Amino acid sequence: MNQETKQWLDMADMDLGVAKYLMENYYPKPLEIICYHSQQAAEKAIKALVISRGTQGGLPKLHDLSFLLNQIKNFVMVEEKYYDYADTLTPYGVAVRYPNELFLEEHHAKEAIQYADEIMQWVYELVEDEAADK
Repeated sequence: MNQETKQWLDMADMDLGVAKYLMENYYPKPLEIICYHSQQAAEKAIKALVISRGTQGGLPKLHDLSFLLNQIKNFVMVEEKYYDYADTLTPYGVAVRYPNELFLEEHHAKEAIQYADEIMQWVYELVEDEAADK
């Protein structure tokens, strides 16, 4: 794994760690912040994969996770569930920064953490498989 990929994955790990910590230890639960950090974890993990695969055009400076997944679909198989997760998580990267943009309940935050965690596990598997092939 190259250094830049590792840095992106380390940042993704921190974001997901913050989301999980807040969910488990903070009251009242800051649902917007938990969802935001979950989205950021998934975004940074997918960007790490974009970097590791060396896709054309470099790293897009976008928060749309489906768009980012499209950047790598010619290099890895992207299951449909990851697009579903992306569609759920993407609004949390921008809309939660503004009051009253999204109505969130605790189940949304739990789902966001789960989806981000699954995306990260998938990315780690792909990056590790790539490193083993070299």
